[in-house]
Amino acid sequence: MGEPMHRYTDDDVARWMKVATGLVHRAGALITANLGKAANLEDKAMNHHEGSASSVLTETDLAVEKLLRDGLCEAFPQHEFIGEEGEGSKGVITRYTNRPTWIIDPIDGTMNFVHANPVVCTSIGLAVNRELVGGIVNCPALGLMYTAIKGKGAYLNGTKRLRTSGVTALKDAMVLMEVPTRANGTKTNTALGNMTMLLANAHAVRCPGPAALDIAWVGAGSADAYFHMGIHCWDMAAGALIVKEAGGCVLHSDGSAFDLMSRRIVVAATEALARELIARIAVYDVPPEFHERCPIDGPRGKM
Repeated sequence: MGEPMHRYTDDDVARWMKVATGLVHRAGALITANLGKAANLEDKAMNHHEGSASSVLTETDLAVEKLLRDGLCEAFPQHEFIGEEGEGSKGVITRYTNRPTWIIDPIDGTMNFVHANPVVCTSIGLAVNRELVGGIVNCPALGLMYTAIKGKGAYLNGTKRLRTSGVTALKDAMVLMEVPTRANGTKTNTALGNMTMLLANAHAVRCPGPAALDIAWVGAGSADAYFHMGIHCWDMAAGALIVKEAGGCVLHSDGSAFDLMSRRIVVAATEALARELIARIAVYDVPPEFHERCPIDGPRGKM
């Protein structure tokens, strides 16, 4: 027999997310206090071939992760975790159960962080039965906290309801993407080819940095599309739900249903824009980080 479904209610999710939001606010104060002050501790060997931005680690990354994990563990001792500095640090995720699971990137945009660039965020996704049910992307230096609960919508700072821009054509779209530095030749050439294509076809192209925030901005209508191959589940979990709850489209880079563990994502204001972008971009091939597919809409266990 397989693992039993975890039974939960809307009230459970609201309670879990309220605690997480409070902890993320506390983490934000720690991030802003150390912006540009924390030295790089090490280069994460598993990510060297993906580029410089993927391999940076600071003391603040570890401190923020500890704050979030300790707080959530104290409040919800039966919950589980997947995190960049923990379970995912070896490059492969070996455990992802039906229990409530917090998927955490303590500081997304660590390269920006060490350079005192304020475009830095914390990303927390919440999955139950491997279905995304909650997400928080917080950029504390800019005072922007994006949140979503499945079926309840997406919000900025808890009050402004988010909707995507509604843009349907690439010629009218601002597209966000990653430009990797010191990456392997294949990834570098793929990014350059995609940038060249977008320079000729998009309305605008920007490369702000933190993947989780780039994705959330599509949900907020601050950009129209984003794509990435080589990304991790902790970068995507919260933002993907924010975009979907804001009325946007979230897909795999081959146009199939989004898979949280595939390391590939295309998000857009509309499905039409997502499909046009997918038809035009070159794809950087990466293996998944978990042995089973994990669609954004998993099996339900809600009571």
